[in-house]
Amino acid sequence: MVNYMETHKKRKVKRNCVVCGKAINVILLGKRYKNGHYFGKIKLPIKPGEYKKIGTTKIGKFKIGVVKWTGKHKKVEYWECNNCFKEAAHECWLEEKIEKLYGKKCKDHEPGCPTCNAWFLYKTVLEDNRGEL
Repeated sequence: MVNYMETHKKRKVKRNCVVCGKAINVILLGKRYKNGHYFGKIKLPIKPGEYKKIGTTKIGKFKIGVVKWTGKHKKVEYWECNNCFKEAAHECWLEEKIEKLYGKKCKDHEPGCPTCNAWFLYKTVLEDNRGEL
C-alpha cells in the first residue's frame, strides 16, 4: 500500500485564522491539507466605494433593500484555526440541543420562562468563554 504523504510533496504555508487572527501553519499535501479548516475564497469590499441601493426584495412579510458595492473587491482565503472551528461546532451543537429541549428563543425575555432561562444561560456561557480568549 502506498502512503499518500510519501507520494506527494509536502509544502508548508502560513495562513491567518479569519475569526481570531492567529497564524496557522498549514501543511499542503497535493490537494489535501493538514492543520486548520479551509472554506474557500471570499470577496471583501475595499475602499474607495460605497453600498448603493439597487432595488428591494420581499422576504416573508418584510421588504428589504438590495445593495451593491460600487468599489473594488479583494479575494481572500477563508481559514479557521482548529480551536475556532471546534468552538463553533460546540456552539452549534449546544444551540441545537437547547432548541430541541426548550424550544426556539423567545422574542422577549420573560422572567421565570424555562425557555428564556435556558437561552440566557447559553448566552452567559458563550460570553464567559469568549472573555477567556
